[in-house]
Amino acid sequence: MYLSKNIGLRRDWYTDAAFGQQQFTGTNPTTVTLAPRRWMDEFMSVARVQERTDVTKLLTERADNMYVQDYSDFRSSIGLYPGERIVCDGRYGCSSVALFHLETEGKLHPLGIVLDYKGSMQESVTIFNRRIASNVNGNEYEDWPWRFAKTCVQVSDWLRHEVAIHLVNTHLVEEVIIVAAYRSFGPNHIITRLLEPHWSTTLSLNKAARETLVPKIIIGMTGLSASQTYAFLKAEYNKFDWKGLYIPNDLKKRGFPIENLDEPKYHNYGYARNIARMWNIIRKFVSTVLEKEYAGGDQEVVSDRSLAVFCEEVRSRDGGQLTSFPDINTLNELIDFVTMCIHIAVPQHTAVNYLQQYYQTFVPNKPSALHIPLPQSLAELCSFTEQDLLSALPLKKPRDWLLMAQVPYLLSFEVPEESTILHYAETTSSSRATLEIIRSAAQVLSMDLRAFIDTVTRNSTELDDQQTPYLVLDPSKTAISILI
Repeated sequence: MYLSKNIGLRRDWYTDAAFGQQQFTGTNPTTVTLAPRRWMDEFMSVARVQERTDVTKLLTERADNMYVQDYSDFRSSIGLYPGERIVCDGRYGCSSVALFHLETEGKLHPLGIVLDYKGSMQESVTIFNRRIASNVNGNEYEDWPWRFAKTCVQVSDWLRHEVAIHLVNTHLVEEVIIVAAYRSFGPNHIITRLLEPHWSTTLSLNKAARETLVPKIIIGMTGLSASQTYAFLKAEYNKFDWKGLYIPNDLKKRGFPIENLDEPKYHNYGYARNIARMWNIIRKFVSTVLEKEYAGGDQEVVSDRSLAVFCEEVRSRDGGQLTSFPDINTLNELIDFVTMCIHIAVPQHTAVNYLQQYYQTFVPNKPSALHIPLPQSLAELCSFTEQDLLSALPLKKPRDWLLMAQVPYLLSFEVPEESTILHYAETTSSSRATLEIIRSAAQVLSMDLRAFIDTVTRNSTELDDQQTPYLVLDPSKTAISILI
């Protein structure tokens, strides 16, 4: 594992630029959101108390360009009161909130951080960046209080990414679809024929996650107890918004409308630019098949009794319990549903899984927990030195360190060529064993994916950060299913 590249080989891994770019092309580029009024008001209030007139001026003049990573709901999800510490066996968690300014040139610059939100900023420790903009010089290396604050954000994001974005929103949600589909559709139903290639290994992997990965490994890596971990997992599952997470809906809701993504302001958001195009490619493929299969349009969809059974199975208290899952009464709704299933299993899982080796095996970049209590005041935080930051890492706990490094490495093995979405499209388009309507649609899918390789490469070369290419959604590398 030590022969593989990771972010620690970069001399600038700790900088604001590297930290900001990870929100757009790191392991979790899916939750950065246009700052709602609530957070703008709270950060503005604290900036005034701290007499940061430069911050208040920027918040006033650039309000429409402020974004947040919001982990403030952790305590309510796991059943803690606002003032209670998140701690288990000497490992400390945190419920951070990070404020970013999306600058005109497209750099996402971290502006302020709440280390551990405890119900209000008055009860929490909030620090603002000494560097008000990305082009302001400063000694980033020795700004230990700010570096500790960014580490708190990374700890918070580790939990949200690993348990919610990765495990729940891909593995477990896709499992519900798989089981409900096998209970509702016959083996020759067109939905089964379209989706089954994207289900390889998922159920067995999830069984291993339930029996080993979560109870024996993940629970020993964070500041959460076993009961808190399962409460968090359940809360995230209950919050899953099926239609709201359709890529066009999700990006728009978070402040990144698809029609604007090619503007210079968004050129660094490689995930959004690639995933939006991939959604359209998959939807085109699905549409081609289903418009032929359901030639009668909406009425034929409504008449498909197995679809109604499937929807009920997904939502049922005795079934998937995925309450946000919609009814499917139109052909467009059916196309969106199938597109979403493939999206979760293929590009979405690939995007949030296969970069873990690069960003997380170097533990100081993104640890799963802190190993010292968090400071309880801004004055205490401002006294932090390099030694405090080192003490927060598991330097004296080799098991913790090795798990933090080795788990992401094991989850990020390179996808073999025969297990990629491009290989699927090319083999499906030439296989006589495939239904003709799928085979002909796969021919176009193959051409679209081939063309998309160039798009992924171009989008990567347009990033300001040229030290770390963003090629994870290259169809020749994107896994056909949830393989790990």
